Amino acid sequence: MVREVNYKGTIIKYDLQRKRVKNINLRVKPDLTVLVSANSRVGVKYIDDFVLRKSDFILSAIDKFKNISVTEPNPVFTLEEFTRFISDTFKNVYELFSAEYFINLPQLKMRTMKSRWGSCNYEKCIITLNTNLIYCTEEQINYVIVHEFSHLLVHDHSQNFYKIVQKYCPDYKRIRKEMNKIYI
Repeated sequence: MVREVNYKGTIIKYDLQRKRVKNINLRVKPDLTVLVSANSRVGVKYIDDFVLRKSDFILSAIDKFKNISVTEPNPVFTLEEFTRFISDTFKNVYELFSAEYFINLPQLKMRTMKSRWGSCNYEKCIITLNTNLIYCTEEQINYVIVHEFSHLLVHDHSQNFYKIVQKYCPDYKRIRKEMNKIYI
């Protein structure tokens, strides 16, 4: 459902999606659309007020995207190379982690995701990777896999989590910054 709010004379349109989420989530996409997801129990007035409170951020993000030329990314790998690289890297990272920590081999799943490069369900021991990683370099894919394996040990993004990531991917901050510029 498309909604709009008036912020100091500027109309901000946003697409409200009702989802099973705990928090209100806001995202400004490179195509200048504003997406908001919220639980169906959250009132529309409350969501409009939330968008108004975030208006400076929204307008700033829209201005930033207006000044960036977004081009269609090219795959780094063929599908066969990508599948092989993911499989080999997943196996290698597992061997590194299992040599030091007692972890079971997680199940690997692949699917297209809109806002994440990967996810980890540590309770079910499943790591899911975004098929759009085909647009990333080997170094970036390695970082994502290390990041998700680290969630098997630490379930949040605390300092302890990033200590593990840094141990296996010392340059993770630079890599993550580069990946934030990839728009799929």
